Amino acid sequence: MPENVVVLDERDLARTYDTPAYDDPYAAVMDYQAVMRYASEHPNKGSGAISSALEIPRGRIRPWLESGSKPDPARAIDVARELGWLDARYLDREFVGLNTLVANVFSGGSISTGRFEPSFALNYREHRSHVIDALEMVGLEYGFHNEGSDEHATEVRPSEHSSVLGRTLAVLGAPVGPKTDLEDLTLPWYLEDAPYETREMFVLAYLANRGTHHRTKDTITVQEDRPESYRRELAALIEDVAKEPVTVGEQNVTVSAAAARSLGIQPRYESERIANSE
Repeated sequence: MPENVVVLDERDLARTYDTPAYDDPYAAVMDYQAVMRYASEHPNKGSGAISSALEIPRGRIRPWLESGSKPDPARAIDVARELGWLDARYLDREFVGLNTLVANVFSGGSISTGRFEPSFALNYREHRSHVIDALEMVGLEYGFHNEGSDEHATEVRPSEHSSVLGRTLAVLGAPVGPKTDLEDLTLPWYLEDAPYETREMFVLAYLANRGTHHRTKDTITVQEDRPESYRRELAALIEDVAKEPVTVGEQNVTVSAAAARSLGIQPRYESERIANSE
């Protein structure tokens, strides 16, 4: 897929919703747009006349015309478009942020079932975690939760348009619900044809959250109690980006020292090693 191709499709976003009056949620969007367009072109027409002209039940369109309501899928599309997500190409700031957030769902976050609300655990950098930069890149405000808790990691969550973000990440391939329950877990579909920079950012974000560094060697271990097929897929992605060996174990993926250096990842204990060698 070329770098200048728009990645997200508004139809896929719309179809994450449940619309009882429509078999296809995107049909609600098309009806809403048709009604509003007809009303703007015929300002003297009331809801009854518009209903007859477009053959849409009057009871369905009256709230759209008289109280400013909008079908949830249409509202989500408007939000995503206003924030620049629907027009974003792979290397645009907005998609760089979305890609990073998808990586964080896989490696240190979750999207709730039903409500599609995402939350992201801060990594070892705490309030300097890259996920905060990613939320700013997609144009959302955020808040922190569980700060000071001894039982739960501090999380950052969007304080606005949370469900729209979660649904957008789900469309991009982020898992919804507990990841350990997913036997068919796979990496996001868009990575296959994505440019190198997109794949690299996904890998770096993933390893920043789940990579375990060692005091005596420069390899990085990623503990993954997930299907073997997923571990192999993840290892193949990291190896393809790093161009150095990455191996798969029974419950882990090991990034070789050469691969870690190729990715520009500095061991977290490097300063300690230098101090001990002096």
